[in-house]
Amino acid sequence: MLRKHVASLAALIAFGALALSACGTSGAAQPTPRPQPQNQQEQQEQQESGSSEVSFLSGTARSNKADQTTGDLAPKSAPQDVKNKWVQLRATSAGALNPVVVNGAGMTLYRFDNDDANPSKATCNGDCAKTWPPVTIAKGGKVFIAGIAKEDVGFVKRDDGQTQLTIGGWPVYLFSKDTKPGDTLGQGVGGTWFGVTPDGRKAGGTPVTTNPSAPSTPAVKPATSATLLS
Repeated sequence: MLRKHVASLAALIAFGALALSACGTSGAAQPTPRPQPQNQQEQQEQQESGSSEVSFLSGTARSNKADQTTGDLAPKSAPQDVKNKWVQLRATSAGALNPVVVNGAGMTLYRFDNDDANPSKATCNGDCAKTWPPVTIAKGGKVFIAGIAKEDVGFVKRDDGQTQLTIGGWPVYLFSKDTKPGDTLGQGVGGTWFGVTPDGRKAGGTPVTTNPSAPSTPAVKPATSATLLS
């Protein structure tokens, strides 16, 4: 009888050990594969362009109730991060340029022939960027678009680390000598700077001066006498 109990106990212990061994093998944690994005190429393009770091909104900054003391409307003395909170890109006319893109303050935007559009590359740096300030945006900033297709707007990393907006692949800039909305004094400068159209092409037309001189006309002397006829 004792032998039968010992044999049964040994069989039970062996079965338990076998069960534990099997559970340990099948229940071992397996490395979980990292989920792949639905469109990996699109995600990569967004990361390279910076579009995943900003928000696009249709309409103007005013219609979207943007802070009027920041972005394109920030004072010149404001810190760069305040100026970079938002950018407005609006298709309109300025001077003889139609169409052309302007920012939220109505200032004309330009492209530079020495830059590249495919892939985008900004070459205006240092003193050049003082004369032609690049249109930049901060991470988490907003881009308001009116009359421009979202797919025509992109981003490029500058040599100074800032993110510059592109239209049709071309980095866009302001011109320091344009002082009021509608000025297009940068048009044709050096044969390499031109207003930018909503799809990135060169805007046509000729430069418009802020104070165009009107053609002179011969002065008319005032009459000193009159003859009356009955």
